[in-house]
Amino acid sequence: MGTNRLANIKINQISALQIFQLIRYSTLILIGVVFAKSALSTTEIGQYETVLFLAGAVSFFWLNGLIQGFLPATGKNASASRSSDLFNVFYLLLAFSVLSVAFVFVFEHSISGYLLKGEGIPFLKYLSIYLLLASPAGLVEYIYLVKGQGRQMLVYGAVSYALMFLLVVLPPLFGFGIEGGLIGLVISSAVRFVWLLVLLFLNSSPRFNSAFISGHLKSAAPLVFSMFLSGSGQYIDGFIISGYFDDATFAVFRFGARELPLVLLLANSFSASMLPGFGKHSNLKANLETIRSNSQKLGQWLFPLSGLLMLVSHWAFPVIFNMNFSASATIFNIYLLLIISRLLFPQTILIGLQQNKPILWASFLEIMLNVSLSLLFLRFWGLPGVAYGTVCAYIFEKLILMGFVKKIYGFRVSAYLNVKQHLLYSLLLAAEFAVVEFLIW
Repeated sequence: MGTNRLANIKINQISALQIFQLIRYSTLILIGVVFAKSALSTTEIGQYETVLFLAGAVSFFWLNGLIQGFLPATGKNASASRSSDLFNVFYLLLAFSVLSVAFVFVFEHSISGYLLKGEGIPFLKYLSIYLLLASPAGLVEYIYLVKGQGRQMLVYGAVSYALMFLLVVLPPLFGFGIEGGLIGLVISSAVRFVWLLVLLFLNSSPRFNSAFISGHLKSAAPLVFSMFLSGSGQYIDGFIISGYFDDATFAVFRFGARELPLVLLLANSFSASMLPGFGKHSNLKANLETIRSNSQKLGQWLFPLSGLLMLVSHWAFPVIFNMNFSASATIFNIYLLLIISRLLFPQTILIGLQQNKPILWASFLEIMLNVSLSLLFLRFWGLPGVAYGTVCAYIFEKLILMGFVKKIYGFRVSAYLNVKQHLLYSLLLAAEFAVVEFLIW
């Protein structure tokens, strides 16, 4: 009877992708906790974080841009027939992965000279293999999304990330050092890559379609560039920190600069899961109402949760990690303020309606402000100043995008956001932050 009830639980596109992203991020957090509690030094942990940081820095923009550009345009076609669209998206992702690896090798000395003070990129061969395999494998969950296979997505997420956790943490615990953990990371990525190939052959045709690739590149190009500009905030923070501080301080910043995973993951996965629905223009009004209602529901419990975490973070960080990461709590609290911008979704409307150029302009303005404020605030507040700059820039970007939505389509903000609730929660969280950081700690 209990099994039957579980089988009847409805898993829709939104909830499936949200839960999947929670599984992925929770795995990364758990790996960090295990490493902090292990015999690994802070420098070794910093090397592991540097590998992940570099892999993300050279791939996040084109990976997200190409996939999100694909969803509203061809999601319906990919779910309706065994077309070649999915395979051709894979070809694009694989090609960009190869280019990213080549970029790392060509500019290795420049990267190590600035980021690592000339010490060389740690474990470059593992970084390259991981980048080549893990980036295209990011398409797997979106195949499940366009096929409407939410349960299969969750099974894949649970199995693949449980395997990743074991392969990454067990080698260091058994004395093989951080190199053993990186080998495990590469193996887990290879498993996901093989599964991607299986899904592609089951759901798509391997026929190369130059017209599709050319058209998709043209339509997704503004989105790729905007992802590079807007989404690079965390990487800009990392490069600035690494340029002014040592590896240990970089690890302290990275452990704190994670923001509340529930906010980031639930907001981003909700936005992505909405994109295929914009393929039908008749659904526009319903989509706006869905965005409004879901953002309101998310805010009703994510803002209070952020406030609770802000209260306990300074106590929790030394306990969960160790005393070396006490300073990470302040960085974490600043990044909690990103919820103010994360739960605004004008970009979902613009991407869904394939209006990507306004996103590019807003991202350009945001990145200029991010760099300027981060460097300026670094002089006044040190390490936390870099995080302050990112929070301000992200809020500015969303305000610009809301202006574009109003100008292009005439949609009022209230059509897709509960303005009073969001403003009230934002002010309360900002007030709590001021009390916690400037009066209590």
